[in-house]
Amino acid sequence: MAIIEADEYAARMTSTPSSGIAATGAPAAFLRGVERRAAVFASLQCGSVDRGDAAVAAALRAFTRIAPDSPMASWPVRFWSLLLAAPDLRRSADDAQWPATWASLASLGNGPRAALLLRLVAALEMDDAAAALGVTAEAYRNALQRAIPYREDGTADREAWQAWVADVRASTEGMPADRLARLHAPPQVARATPAPATPPPQTARAPARRRLAIGVGAIVALAAGIGAVALLRPHWFDALPFRGELVRSTSLPPADEPVARYDADLAAWTHRDFLAIADPDGLHRADEFPFFAWYAATLAVQPAADASAPATPAKAVVPAAVLAEPAPAFVAPPRATPLPIPRSITLPAATASAIATVPAPWQQELREQAALWQAYSPTQRRDFTQRAAQWDAQPREVRTRLRERYAAWRTLDPVSLEAIESAVQAFAHRTPQEQTALRAQFDALDPIAQRGWLLGPAIGGDYPKLHALLAQLPEAQHAPMLRVLRRMNNAERADLTVLAQRVPPQDRPALVQALLSTADAQRTAWLQVRLAQ
Repeated sequence: MAIIEADEYAARMTSTPSSGIAATGAPAAFLRGVERRAAVFASLQCGSVDRGDAAVAAALRAFTRIAPDSPMASWPVRFWSLLLAAPDLRRSADDAQWPATWASLASLGNGPRAALLLRLVAALEMDDAAAALGVTAEAYRNALQRAIPYREDGTADREAWQAWVADVRASTEGMPADRLARLHAPPQVARATPAPATPPPQTARAPARRRLAIGVGAIVALAAGIGAVALLRPHWFDALPFRGELVRSTSLPPADEPVARYDADLAAWTHRDFLAIADPDGLHRADEFPFFAWYAATLAVQPAADASAPATPAKAVVPAAVLAEPAPAFVAPPRATPLPIPRSITLPAATASAIATVPAPWQQELREQAALWQAYSPTQRRDFTQRAAQWDAQPREVRTRLRERYAAWRTLDPVSLEAIESAVQAFAHRTPQEQTALRAQFDALDPIAQRGWLLGPAIGGDYPKLHALLAQLPEAQHAPMLRVLRRMNNAERADLTVLAQRVPPQDRPALVQALLSTADAQRTAWLQVRLAQ
């Protein structure tokens, strides 16, 4: 978090005593949209309404001065980082008191408390909240994990979180008008330090000061004269005999050629979502992958009485209005498998050397993308460029959803891929009413449960119980943990779900590390030992 000394902060955050907030136009609209949340945020951060409101008022005044020089996209991060820099928000107030709903904030440190409130009250996204705190995204996630409420069994306390959300909504919507007026009031003049009494005139020093002023004035006048001559360049200036000795000029040598150029080909095969754009059939299948993974698991646990007939899942209970809506007939798309990467392509030397300069974790993926691009015909490259433009034009949330689902679909094992393909074909044989009922049943699942099916039909159903263990995994452990989960049998995963809910949050990283370091043959015995402890 940015540190600003108290005196410097006061100087930056205080305007003239006679002026309030003079924001107009876009800055004023932004402040109107954020001031209520800022007041709630500040009072919960320091535990004092008065101190919090004073910090918000100072931040509002300061923001009106810096907003015109900042891009609008950066305003949320700039405002919240400015507010967090207030001295009164760097620690709890001496007389700090929190409402009963927020009593647990008293036991949190200043950093985790700010991380929680930036997400809950300021409603910032993860990256913006981390930027406002001045920390990395990983450090912010760790702080947020420490701050969220937990039950005694170690699972997240959703009821407490919802109570906080409701209280924030009530506090912002019902904020009194006089409190809002205080946020926009001019700073208190009473706090200004009174001017010292005028000292008696010291006539003895007057002549010396006068001589000093005359000397400084002469130097300034001489400098201004030289500057004016150089700037205006009267006709006699170039005719001076010593002109050539004072000013020398020479031509710069030709510019060197750039080491590399950023051309259209490089932009194409280094696109962040190259594989998803290059695989439209796979992308279409991946978009509905969580639903079909859930349906495949449903078919697996409810086998048909007749092996030659398709399996019949339990009938969903859905509103009559949903069933009454005409549903388009689902036609099973062609079978889709992850896009194969050509292995016989030799990359150009320039391409290979460029890939070697990027961080090691990205090099393999870039080699695969470059190999595909090299194998493309001119027509295929032109089609890819058109699809890439369409992809980039989609809203960010759509691209994020598709990117996540496609990456999860590509990592599925062959057995899971086959189960999903079978589920697609079985679903296509359902009547439109049955298809609607099944989709409604999936849509009624908790969002955490829906997200769990990105792990595939074999282990997606265990995700809600493993969520506490998997939600905050460092990125470096994602792939190893997924490999371990897929190698475990149902009994081992059941034991792991018990451990995940029993182990307190601070001990979960050690549990994950021990799990990943245990050999497959020893995992059952290790789980039994941990459960017996």
